[in-house]
Amino acid sequence: MAISNWPLYIDDKTVKDFQSASGISTTYTEDFNDNEEYYAKVKKILDQCNSIGRDIIVPTDWMANRMIGLGWAAKIDPAKVPNRVNLLDSLAHPSFDKDRTYTMPWQSGMTGLAYNKKLVADLGVKPPESFKDILAPAFKGKITLLTEMRDSVGLFMLMEGQDPSTATYESATKAFDALENASSSGQVRRFTGNDYADDLSNGNIVAAMAWSGDVASLLQNNPDLVFVVPPEGGMLFSDNMMIVATSEHIADAEAWIDYVYDPKHAAQITAGAQYISPVKGAGDELAKIAPDLASNPLINPPEDVQKRLHVFTKLEPEEEKKFQHPVPADPQRLTKTWLANLCVRAASRRTRCSRRG
Repeated sequence: MAISNWPLYIDDKTVKDFQSASGISTTYTEDFNDNEEYYAKVKKILDQCNSIGRDIIVPTDWMANRMIGLGWAAKIDPAKVPNRVNLLDSLAHPSFDKDRTYTMPWQSGMTGLAYNKKLVADLGVKPPESFKDILAPAFKGKITLLTEMRDSVGLFMLMEGQDPSTATYESATKAFDALENASSSGQVRRFTGNDYADDLSNGNIVAAMAWSGDVASLLQNNPDLVFVVPPEGGMLFSDNMMIVATSEHIADAEAWIDYVYDPKHAAQITAGAQYISPVKGAGDELAKIAPDLASNPLINPPEDVQKRLHVFTKLEPEEEKKFQHPVPADPQRLTKTWLANLCVRAASRRTRCSRRG
């Protein structure tokens, strides 16, 4: 049984433990570096209903939606995954897979604002709470935003008072224009994948649009880093286990899903990945093996933070194209910088080392 997952997204024991417990030979490969990149790699093969040499892959919500629509996902037999009852209620009925017929979440995470509190103090400004704060002149050229459309557009929609969970192209227009302004004015140093993490940790930038799991890891080496979910809200994402339709080891894949949905095993994974577990009871088990992580709000966010998190709406293919290539309200402002940011989207993403991109 073969699994493709994102880099540094598991502990170093679970795969071996699963093989010992189940007797199933398992190959675990960290080669899912970017949703669009992976999609392009397997598209021709799966369109011809051929094997990609993988049984489980782990796309993010929106890519899972696309792959399900293309018929690339096998149904998961609930009887073979009794531990699915441990799935958090908040993740049980996503718009792209209403009854979790084809997917089960691997880990979840938050997208918000991260900054270096020492460098902010050096600027002589108060610590930022919102993305509006880092658009102030003091931060010019000292911030990065993300190439991931749903994160950048979603967070800027929230900044503009719009809800990304019900986004339309029209309701996102102010967010597109705000992103264009930030880009063309030089306010944003660059748009990145998760390679922002090194710049943030090393003090090359003051603030960044960031993923919670990255910051949880970076804090081990730089205690001056702070992650906040703005008062107006942050984004919530999940990466999802999906059994490939051409898999010849569906029963083995279901056994893996069931295994990792045992709270003890889920806690072990979370201790390694340092993202948010989708498994009920994992937090209690994590407290037994890593109490510091269990009390970390980046891994176990408090209820008031959870209430401010939004999942970007499901987009149909034509709407997706419009969101990926928006045009500013004033066509005269279709600058080279704006075009470059669109073109750099795929090139600048990196592995989810530390982790996400």
